Amino acid sequence: MTSAVKIATETTRVLPREIFPKENLLHHHELNFTRRKISKNEILFSQGDQANGFYIVETGSIRSYRTSGSGEKQHTFRIYHPGNWVGIRDAAIGGNYLHHAVALVESTVLFVEEEELRRLLNSDSEFQNSVFRYVTIEAVESENKIYSLGTRQVHAKLSEFLLQLSESQDSEEDLPFTREIMASMIGVTTETLVRALADFKSRGWVEIDKRKIVIKNEEALLRLLD
Repeated sequence: MTSAVKIATETTRVLPREIFPKENLLHHHELNFTRRKISKNEILFSQGDQANGFYIVETGSIRSYRTSGSGEKQHTFRIYHPGNWVGIRDAAIGGNYLHHAVALVESTVLFVEEEELRRLLNSDSEFQNSVFRYVTIEAVESENKIYSLGTRQVHAKLSEFLLQLSESQDSEEDLPFTREIMASMIGVTTETLVRALADFKSRGWVEIDKRKIVIKNEEALLRLLD
């Protein structure tokens, strides 16, 4: 059985790239939503479903992914943490969701219906700006990921992934990243990922146990991104 992975860091730092904004819509005075508790591995929506709204993660973690044409392979796009919005782009555009969304752990989400989204987009300039900023940064992150997958070597891909994850994750929270999910996010096989992690560990850059990966040398990981 593959162990969950927790990413932690021992020092404070600033990443070279901005991560997703954590806009706090939970206290928006006009936001109407439905709170929903979901179990581990429960599906929020599937690729191709009608995009009838979006979700705000209140607690827990949500994974978005797509499947291959045969359905045998999964490619993980993003892990959403508390404060992140899931499906906002598809709901704003209209049509269908372009990916699957599943709970990695027991989670609580706030569902905002498409009608409510349209109302806020038409009446609330602050909300409009928040959505524009969020979707823009999401697009930039996707573009950077495509560049990374196409041009960077395995060690650089893994370094970027670990640094981004440690920035977005609460250092006290265990997240169930399997090695398979990590590998799919950086576009390598599980075996290649395991070898790269072992190399990082042997160099003293990270410490690994059954439930977490602790970054020991951020400077070394950052140098791989140059």
